[in-house]
Amino acid sequence: MKNLIILFFLPVLIITSCVNIESSNHSTESKPIVIGYESDKNGKYKIVNGDINSVEIVKAYFDAYNKKDLQAVYNLEHEDVLLFAPNGMTIESSKQHLEGGEKFLAANQYAKWDIIWSISTHVNFENKPTENWVTSGILVSYGKDEASKTSVSRVVDLMIKDGKVKKGYIHQRQLSETEKSGNEWWIDFNNLAVLNVYKSSS
Repeated sequence: MKNLIILFFLPVLIITSCVNIESSNHSTESKPIVIGYESDKNGKYKIVNGDINSVEIVKAYFDAYNKKDLQAVYNLEHEDVLLFAPNGMTIESSKQHLEGGEKFLAANQYAKWDIIWSISTHVNFENKPTENWVTSGILVSYGKDEASKTSVSRVVDLMIKDGKVKKGYIHQRQLSETEKSGNEWWIDFNNLAVLNVYKSSS
């Protein structure tokens, strides 16, 4: 009889333990974790882990670039998208970006965007709605062909709103000789440190 009782309760204990573990993991994953801050003239605001689905939106965005499907890029942007390029240019609409993309691809038969890393965060402002930003390290290569390509390191910071790109900042630097030779895997953390400063004041 004692053995029967043990055999009866053992599966119950196992099932209960599994449910508790799953519940605990779900609680940990759902709880926002403070990973940094953003500051402006009005104060300092917490940055927490963001919507992971936004990372997939950004992946689709650059996948479209790689397929030279600029219409898909256009469809993933708000009409009034605002983009700040590393050369000081400001793009103020999806139409303007589409036209610029067409010129870039016409001049560069070889063009490739490789995402090396990508993270999603939420900036919790006090006086306006929370913003979702996806920051990605990207190796951009372009030229007449692969043999004559130029490669640069970019950190692209994109604000995602309602499943589309609303605003973006692009930071760029030249690759070192070590990186060009392929002897070192690059992650541009130097640019990452300044990404979230004064975004909202622009």
